[in-house]
Order: sequence, then structure tokens, then C-alpha cells
Amino acid sequence: MSEYSLVQELVEKLLAEVRSKGLTSVKEIRLRRGSTFSEEPLQQAFHIMSENTPLEGAQLVIEAFNIEHKCKACGYSQVLTPDDLIGNLYICPECGADVEIEETRALQYLGMA
Repeated sequence: MSEYSLVQELVEKLLAEVRSKGLTSVKEIRLRRGSTFSEEPLQQAFHIMSENTPLEGAQLVIEAFNIEHKCKACGYSQVLTPDDLIGNLYICPECGADVEIEETRALQYLGMA
């Protein structure tokens, strides 16, 4: 799933929560993002998708966590960044083995205020 799709899914979830709580605006949204999820596109996509909604102007408070990968073929281990992936595909720089990395676990909603 692309970063844009994940942010779209997040915005839909947040808007449902806002409606269920009867809120008219949100000041802050707390998220955790994995090291494979770029923060800048997250901020940009959220800004665009939240326009003209109760989420517009909300501050994203984002903490990062590392996503580590150990190659099953050669044992090489590293913290993954967006630059290490081609889409969802990671290619081990040591042995060339490839594996799909699930990016969906790389964005977590923690709460809003």
C-alpha cells in the first residue's frame, strides 16, 4: 500500500472518529511512523486531504521507530529507510536477495486532541 493510500485511510478513520465524538475541530494528531515511511510525504498528503475538514490545521505529532531487517539468506542486518526500498521490495546490499516489506505496519495512529 502506498504512503498516499495509508494517509487517505488514516484521514477517513480520523474523520469517522471526529463525527462519532461530535468534534468540530482537532488541534493535534499523534502518530508513530516506521523508518520506511517518509515524514515529508506524510505531512504533505495529510495537509492536502484534511483541507476543508475538521482536521484542517491540526498539528501532526510524529514519533519515529526503526524497522530492522535481517536477511534470511546471509544474515546482514540494518535499519530500513525509504531509500532502501523499491516500492515494497528490499534488496540485500550484501547478497542481492530480495524480500517484500510490509509498509502497512509503518504508520500507527496513537490519538487526537
